[in-house]
Amino acid sequence: MAEEGTTAAVETTQAAEPIAEAAAPAAETPFNFPSAPEGAAQAQENVASKATNEEAPAIPEKYEFHLPEGLTMTPEIEGQFSEIAKGIGLTQEQADKLVQLHSNIMMDTMRQAEQQKNKWVEACHKEGLSSPDKLTAAKLAVDTFDDTGRLMPMLIESGIAYAPEFQRFLQTIGGYLKEDTAPDSKPAPQAKSAADLLFQNSKY
Repeated sequence: MAEEGTTAAVETTQAAEPIAEAAAPAAETPFNFPSAPEGAAQAQENVASKATNEEAPAIPEKYEFHLPEGLTMTPEIEGQFSEIAKGIGLTQEQADKLVQLHSNIMMDTMRQAEQQKNKWVEACHKEGLSSPDKLTAAKLAVDTFDDTGRLMPMLIESGIAYAPEFQRFLQTIGGYLKEDTAPDSKPAPQAKSAADLLFQNSKY
C-alpha cells in the first residue's frame, strides 16, 4: 500500500507540472519596461519605409540671393554661405529665410544708428551747438588737422560728427584757431601752430 501511495503522489506531481509551466510569468524586458504592443514594430517599419521613399529636398547647384535695397553681399560671403548651406542640405527656400533674417538684423542695426544720430542732432540744437559760427569753428578744426581730406567724410558717415561731446571738442579747438589765442583766453604772444593748440601741455 505504501508503494502504491508513493506512486500516486509522483504521478500527481508530474501531472501538475504542465499546469505550473503554463502559469509561468512572461519574460521580463530590460529595466522591466512593458513590452511593445503587438503591431508596434510593424508600424515603425512602415514609418521608416515611408520616410525612405519620400523624395529628398532639392538642393540647388547655385543659391540665389535676394537682398533688400541698400544691402549687398560680396562674392566671398556668397561663397561661404553657399558652402555652408550645401553642407547642411538647405533648399533655396530655407536659404532665403536665413538671408532674410540676416537682412532684417542689418536693417535694424542701421535704423538704430540713424535714430542715435537724430538724437545727437537734437541734443546739439538744445545745447546751442548748431549755430553757423560754431559749426564753422568745428569745420576749421577738422580742416586744419586733416591733411588728407578724408576725416570729415568719415566723421559724418560714422555719425560721430553729430555727437554733442565731439562737436563741443571741435568747436573749442576751432575757436582757438579762429581767435588765435591761447587756451587760457589770454592773447598769445605769438601765433601758435595747430600742434601747439592740441598738445599745449606736452613737453616735447
